[in-house]
Amino acid sequence: MDNLLKNVDENIEIQKRFRSRIAREEDFLSDPEMPATTVATTGGSLFRVVGAVQLDDGPVEFSICTYETPGLYSLTKDGRTVGPQPRQVPYFLDRPRVEWTTRPAADGSTPEEPRWFWVDDGIDLHLTTEDVPSVCEPFKPEPFIQQIPEPITPTALPPK
Repeated sequence: MDNLLKNVDENIEIQKRFRSRIAREEDFLSDPEMPATTVATTGGSLFRVVGAVQLDDGPVEFSICTYETPGLYSLTKDGRTVGPQPRQVPYFLDRPRVEWTTRPAADGSTPEEPRWFWVDDGIDLHLTTEDVPSVCEPFKPEPFIQQIPEPITPTALPPK
């Protein structure tokens, strides 16, 4: 979804603000635009911050669980419906880090005063499928839905 939305004109101001608050090495907005292969997307994911701890070297590390409920489902240009791949654990755990700093941002700006600054995306390749449930399971939403939403009958769009 991020790649589908990153080049939408209405998001330019949001992108500028975002890039002023992240480290250069975390700037995925400057990646090339991905070709659009979908017509529409439905469903969603739920993000929950389930923990935070200040590390010895200064940054604060958050534990963020992403629950695919019901998950994202896309209709492709060739008419297929593509949904989340079945996996052993139906949610993810990321541990991004922020720090209080005046470090230069991805857009090249340097603030006069320290601010909270995203320095690490938190993807931990050492987490096992056994680690994720121990952190995320207690915060899992109920009901935890894992199926494509029922189709709706399209209605006419309001005039612009």
